[in-house]
Amino acid sequence: MNAVIQDERRSTDRVPYASRIMVLRHDSAWFARLIDLSVGGCSIFRPAGFELVPDDLVRLFFHQGEDAAVVIVDARVARVTTGQVGLEYHDPQTVPPTPPSAP
Repeated sequence: MNAVIQDERRSTDRVPYASRIMVLRHDSAWFARLIDLSVGGCSIFRPAGFELVPDDLVRLFFHQGEDAAVVIVDARVARVTTGQVGLEYHDPQTVPPTPPSAP
């Protein structure tokens, strides 16, 4: 297999997923649209004014419908391009992320 292709492979599959997300860092927040999800992270379209850089720690708020609870996930910025942002979760998540089960 080509070395470049091996380097680009991810340990988990990405699933295309259109939804809204909010990215929060300290007192700054951005609304964005999801591109895709995996158990280890997600990609979003880069929102206007997005100022974060790789390794910045963020909190993600997944909004999955009017009657559904917002799911909060801690993550880090993994990559930033002109049009997209890759985010890596601190802990594996379901696809899509769901609230933790009640004890």
